[in-house]
Amino acid sequence: MTSSNNHTEDGTRLAPDGNDDPDMTFVTQAHYQRESHRDLTTEIIFAIADAENVAPIEIKDSPLYECVDIAAIEDGFFGPKVAGHIRDSEGSVSFRYNQYQVEVVSDGWITVSEPTAYND
Repeated sequence: MTSSNNHTEDGTRLAPDGNDDPDMTFVTQAHYQRESHRDLTTEIIFAIADAENVAPIEIKDSPLYECVDIAAIEDGFFGPKVAGHIRDSEGSVSFRYNQYQVEVVSDGWITVSEPTAYND
C-alpha cells in the first residue's frame, strides 16, 4: 500500500482515488482479493494501520464490527456462488472509523481518507 505514487510496492496499479469531497484527503489504498489468504476485515485493518503508520496489532480503538457490518459487505460484493453463478454486486460502501473515511468498492479497492484539517 502506498499513497506516494500510482502503484503498490508489488507493482499493482492503484485505483483512482475517487474522492471528490474537498473536506477529505486521500491517505492510502489496499486491494482485497477474494482468493487471498486475508479476509476483508483484515485487509481493512491493514489499510487503517498503514494510514496511522502503525502495525495492525497496534490498532486498539473500537472494533471494526462496531462501525460497519463487514460480513454484509463481503457477502454483497464478494459473496459465494448462488445457483452456480458468482453473486457479484457493483457499487461502494463508505463508513467512518475514528477520523478516517473508509470506502470499499466492489472491485476490491479499499480507500482510506481523512479530514483535510488533519493534514494541516
